[in-house]
Amino acid sequence: MFNYDKAREEAGFDWYIGSSVYAFLELAGITLHEFNTNPSAGIEAYKPKYSDACREMFGDYLNPVGIATPAVSYGHIDFLGVELVFPQGEGEVNYVHQKKSLGEWIEILKERMTFDEMTEKGRFYLDYREKLREAYPGKHVNWSMGYEGPMTTAYELRDMNFFYDIYDDPELTHEFLKLLSLNIVEYIKFHRRINGQPEFNYEEGAMCDDIASLIPPDKFEEFVLPYWEIYYRGTSSGRRFIHTEDHTYKTMKYLESAGITYFDPSISHKLNPQLIRDNCRVPFGWRMGAFHFRDLTPDDVKDWVYKAVEDGASKVFTHVTRMMLDEDHIEKVKAFHEAAVNAKQMFDGGATREEIGKLVSKNGRERFWAKWPG
Repeated sequence: MFNYDKAREEAGFDWYIGSSVYAFLELAGITLHEFNTNPSAGIEAYKPKYSDACREMFGDYLNPVGIATPAVSYGHIDFLGVELVFPQGEGEVNYVHQKKSLGEWIEILKERMTFDEMTEKGRFYLDYREKLREAYPGKHVNWSMGYEGPMTTAYELRDMNFFYDIYDDPELTHEFLKLLSLNIVEYIKFHRRINGQPEFNYEEGAMCDDIASLIPPDKFEEFVLPYWEIYYRGTSSGRRFIHTEDHTYKTMKYLESAGITYFDPSISHKLNPQLIRDNCRVPFGWRMGAFHFRDLTPDDVKDWVYKAVEDGASKVFTHVTRMMLDEDHIEKVKAFHEAAVNAKQMFDGGATREEIGKLVSKNGRERFWAKWPG
């Protein structure tokens, strides 16, 4: 049983700075559309010279990038018959918005509860993976036709109507969400089989469900928690990780109800570390988005790290993307690294969060969090 009274203390403090295939695309002069639709572009992007160049710019502390087919978050709904769209240039993968009723989706979900046959896109990315394997023998290559949590997938299928469904026809919405959650579980098992992983993970279950933040707090317990539970119970009996963005403090209490053991709020403008700390006991990470660096000085970045640690973050992290390869951004990422390493050394050496917080400058102390990120 997870002990929330000691959860943050036992979680300690850590950090990471991830590199990304997006940075490799920038160095290689490859558009996202080319990467998404042409295996030759993927083979080029993963050449060691690009990851080596990133390490030379930033340092050996960058987390490596695993080789994978392009990340398609809507892989699951492709298998439910939703057409995917691949914009030209730098646009991310999207999908054709749907007009089917709740009843129609319920029938589709009943019929497609197993995933034995590949779709056209699924076969394309299996072939893409084989070409990557041939180019990089001995390397694990992930098939990244992904999936989302129940609320996000419900929105993908019902569009804005989903937010009316919970009021207009709650009974049918519950039937839809139950079938959908079970369907996601079956797709996850299918996804894991393709990637050579056990269908059931006894160590950890992970979910991405950003749209959950748009469910009103007074409906959260009824319409979110039961379906998160189906998802987690169907995929893991271990720790529960969740990435869900743009929440407010009003839904923080439900993280414990859901048994979450690590919370990634990522980009959440209505939250800050103090609000998370004061409204739940779940260990959490605090992310500096790539776009944040643009308007900060290196000293601002250090202040951000120290203040996040002071206010309860169990981890601080960021990712190097294609917009961060100039000297200005490199200097700021190095400042992030310097402060994070220092904070961890202090923390592991017995310093309190308050003592680490004393490293925040006077200007920083006036800024956080009321004037962040402005």
